[in-house]
Amino acid sequence: MRRVHVQTVSFANIAITIALAIVCAILFWQGRAQFDVLQQATEAYISCENDAQQIQDRSDYLTEQVRLVTMTAKPEYIDNYFSIANSNEQFDEAFADLKSRFEGTDAYDSLRTAVDESNELMNTEFYAMRLICEANDIDPSPWPEIASCQISDEDSRTSHDSMIYEAQNLVSDSKYQEAKDSINRNTSDCIAKVTEATMGSQSRATSVFDGIYSAIGACVAIYIALALAICELARRTVVKPLLNFGNSIKTNQLFPVQGAGELQVLAETYNRVFTENEATHMIVKHQAEHDPLTDLLNRGSFDKALKLHDDGKHDFALILADIDQFKSVNDTYGHAVGDQVLKRVSSLLQVAFRSTDFVCRIGGDEFAVVMVDVNSALQYTIQEKIDFVNKELSKPIDGMPQVSVSAGAAFADRPNPGDSIYKDADDALYHTKENGRGNCSFYGEF
Repeated sequence: MRRVHVQTVSFANIAITIALAIVCAILFWQGRAQFDVLQQATEAYISCENDAQQIQDRSDYLTEQVRLVTMTAKPEYIDNYFSIANSNEQFDEAFADLKSRFEGTDAYDSLRTAVDESNELMNTEFYAMRLICEANDIDPSPWPEIASCQISDEDSRTSHDSMIYEAQNLVSDSKYQEAKDSINRNTSDCIAKVTEATMGSQSRATSVFDGIYSAIGACVAIYIALALAICELARRTVVKPLLNFGNSIKTNQLFPVQGAGELQVLAETYNRVFTENEATHMIVKHQAEHDPLTDLLNRGSFDKALKLHDDGKHDFALILADIDQFKSVNDTYGHAVGDQVLKRVSSLLQVAFRSTDFVCRIGGDEFAVVMVDVNSALQYTIQEKIDFVNKELSKPIDGMPQVSVSAGAAFADRPNPGDSIYKDADDALYHTKENGRGNCSFYGEF
């Protein structure tokens, strides 16, 4: 199975996150740009509606004032008329704004036509007011536009009442009204076309926004899925293996090789070190518990084994033994041969006793055996074992001299126990040495 490495997953996560961030940034930029377009279109629509309404209101106001002039012949209405007609700054700003936004479009053409028609209609209104001034003996000089109008010969020959009637008819007949309707129609057409264009921009923006929102939603969904996948991956490849590693440490076991590649490498390294340490520990422990020459348990191990069994709850026997006249062997044959003799006695003791018994070397040529699960009824078994060892030692082998062992044994259930089972076994050993050696004595029988 291919290993999953946390570092690889981390790099992939960073790459995907950066890619998603770039996509979201692009989408945000597109959305912002589209929002600006929509905002500009909306501002243009509002501006167009306001400017067109202003132009239309101006035309309607002038019409209202000129009709009041023809009805009342009051100069203040003429003043009102020209106060608006000559205040071109606001009108020019409105028209310039429309021109900058919509020049070259059908909306601008419609508005341009409305303005031209309005200006043309003003000439009719000037002439009507000139007739009113003439009929009512009002000096037109304060209003240059009126004063510059020349009354036709036909109108100049009519009566004053006819002039007034003609003036009223000029600003209220069907021709005038048709001109007014045309102005209003072109103004409304301008607004309608701008509205249509604005709605188109809004529709396109809505479509773009829908796409952007869908894409952002997809990015968010991908990121959430990625986050969940990483959490699950971390749980399976990092958290769970780490918990298992902790349990392995508690139970002093090898790590299971699982999880992310880095953790598998860690587990393999730990297991190798653990195995090496276990082997080293076993060697060190063996060395600490065993005699280096004979490989029997040493004095420390003997003390632990005796303490463990000598609690009044276990049946066991303690056998103490040593090699007879061992000093003379060393003096006659040398310590190398003496070591070989020690090894042979140790080997025979291990063969004679069970693997569950504790066979120990507790001093130079001194040996001890903690024989477990036996009582005084099995005394003969110990005797047979010591006899076996002595019989084998009587046979010459590899140039080694014949030797024998003397032994003393004490049982946990011995009658009339002394101060300790060790002292009682030692007394039995002393009895053997005092009575011919090469045999085994039992405490309580001498």
